[in-house]
Amino acid sequence: MRCRACAAAAALVFAVAFAAAAEPPAGGKTPRGRPVPVTPARPPDLPGAERGWEAWAVADAADGRVLAGEGLDRRWPQASLTKLMLALVVLDAVAEGSSSLEEPVVVSRRAQGMGGSQVFLRAGEVFPLEELMRAALVASANDAALAAAEHVAGSVEAFIDRMNRKAQELGMEDTAYASVHGLPPAPGLPDNVSTCRDLIRLARAAIERPQIVAWTALVETPFRGGSLRLHNKNRLVGRVPGVDGLKTGYTRRAGFNLVATAAEDGRRLIVVVLGAPDPRVRDAFAAGKFTEFLRLEVREPLAPAGRTLGG
Repeated sequence: MRCRACAAAAALVFAVAFAAAAEPPAGGKTPRGRPVPVTPARPPDLPGAERGWEAWAVADAADGRVLAGEGLDRRWPQASLTKLMLALVVLDAVAEGSSSLEEPVVVSRRAQGMGGSQVFLRAGEVFPLEELMRAALVASANDAALAAAEHVAGSVEAFIDRMNRKAQELGMEDTAYASVHGLPPAPGLPDNVSTCRDLIRLARAAIERPQIVAWTALVETPFRGGSLRLHNKNRLVGRVPGVDGLKTGYTRRAGFNLVATAAEDGRRLIVVVLGAPDPRVRDAFAAGKFTEFLRLEVREPLAPAGRTLGG
């Protein structure tokens, strides 16, 4: 109990230290054909406004065992957590030999027109697949995600089919994908949804791919020949010792989501937070859980006073 109280107090201190932040917008049926009822946030209320989250979980990465959590099976919009599945499907294609991270990708007009977080791709530009994936995983670039998906599968729709098949393969029974990036859908169309329990499965699969961990562990990375410096939207990376990925996500409907991982003394944990009303709350809560279960300490305030950071 004393440890839990300390962790809660630490999380509260972290939250006070964070500056106001907002991640730019990012962003059916389950793979088994089940309908996916999703409870949207009630405008103008924010998701998780009363509790600080809609669902959360802490799990052991080695065996997937859930150590603590609430709302483990509540279906919730993924937002840019979607890009973890994007990365898995792309690396499956690389492993099969049908794609290479070094091969050139020609940006389409459809990719150029993406909104939300982006690296402002222009139709006809050419980038290595690996550079686009870094932009998608580090900076949550929706245009880079779509360009990569089109290239690997031939079309966005074909890539989404692969994502849903991969979810089924991983046992993610309450997860469904309708886009490759997680942007809010048009009215009447399905959103990408998942649960804490399914996202633990996704995170474990991602952690088994060293390339995904390498991408999501980057604090920043150059893009377009170094003319752009992309900063990791997961603010725990580089600030909480041991945290080395994975991904954040935000839409108005989803709130602020996070799937993060940290390792200490040979033990690796996964923390999932869905539907936080603010990135400060999300990050403080996750940092508190890592502190509680791994006894980590924050190296520095996640956002210096007076400075605004994306979430």
